[in-house]
Amino acid sequence: MQLPEELQSAIDRILENSPPTALRKARESLSQDYREGRISPFADEAKRLAYLGARMPATYAAVRKVLGNVQLSGRILDLGAGPGTASWAAADLFSEIEQFTLVEKSSEAISLGKSLAENHPALGKASWIHQSLTDPIPKANAAILSYVIGELNDPMAILEKCWEAAPLLIVIEPGTPKAFQLMRKVRQRFIDLKAQILAPCPHALSCPIQGNDWCHFAARVERTRLHRLLKEGSLGYEDEKFCYLILSKTSASPYSNRIIRHPLKQSGHVRLTVCTDQGKIEEKTISKKNKEFYRAARDSEWGDSL
Repeated sequence: MQLPEELQSAIDRILENSPPTALRKARESLSQDYREGRISPFADEAKRLAYLGARMPATYAAVRKVLGNVQLSGRILDLGAGPGTASWAAADLFSEIEQFTLVEKSSEAISLGKSLAENHPALGKASWIHQSLTDPIPKANAAILSYVIGELNDPMAILEKCWEAAPLLIVIEPGTPKAFQLMRKVRQRFIDLKAQILAPCPHALSCPIQGNDWCHFAARVERTRLHRLLKEGSLGYEDEKFCYLILSKTSASPYSNRIIRHPLKQSGHVRLTVCTDQGKIEEKTISKKNKEFYRAARDSEWGDSL
C-alpha cells in the first residue's frame, strides 16, 4: 500500500528542507516517547516532521485496511485527528463522504493537517475543531478514533459519548497485547450496550482468545527512500500491526469467519486459523479437491473474512 500521491507530495514539500540526520534523531526520540507512553508528538516541531516521515504512512495503511470492512457516507468525524491521517484514508476510499469534521486538541497538529490538505478537493474544505474529546462532540454519520483511546484517562466514557454522537464507531489501536486488552473491554462494554459488531469479530459471544495471545492484524506499506532512512531499515516495506473494532447501532450483515493468522499455503491445501461465528478458534484445512473454496483460500490474507 502506498500513500495517495497528493499526500506524499505534501509530505515531501513540508520535509524538503529538513536535514535527514535531524529527522532520524527526532524519529528515535519519537519512538522512545511511544514506548514510554508519551504519545502526543505534535508540540515539538522536529517530532511533528518525524511523524510525517515515519509514522503517518504506517498509520494511514492500518486505517485504510480497517475501512475496507465498512461503507462510509455523509458526515464523518475524525476524533483525536492529529494531522488528519484517518481522514486521508477515508477520503481515498469513499467519494460519498460529504463533510469531514476533524477534532484535535493540538493547535500544531491542526496547522500541520491544514497544510497537508490545502490542495485536496474534499479535505481542503474540512472543518477543524480545536478541542479535547471531553468537550461536546458534534453529530455525524460515523466517527473514527484512530490510535486515540490508549491516550485517554477514561476511554470508556469518551467512547460512550461518541456513541451518542454517531451510530457507527470505528476504533483502531496498535496491535499490542496491552491495546488488545483495552479493546477487549471496549468490545464487551458495547455488546452490553446492544451494539452490533461489524468487524473483525464474527460473533458477539465471549472472546475466545486465551492466555498471552492477542488478536491483531497487519497492513503493509511501501517505504519511500526517506522512510527507509528514518527507520534505518533495509526492506522496502513495513508491516504495521493493529487491532480494531467497528461498532454499529443498526443491524449487521450475517457474521462470517475471520482469518486471524497468516494463511499457511502449501501444495494441494491451505491451512487457516479462523475465529468462527460460533465463538471458537478453529484450524481449517481447505483441500485442492474443493476447487471453489481452495481458490478463495489461496487468495486469502490475514484479516480477511472467510
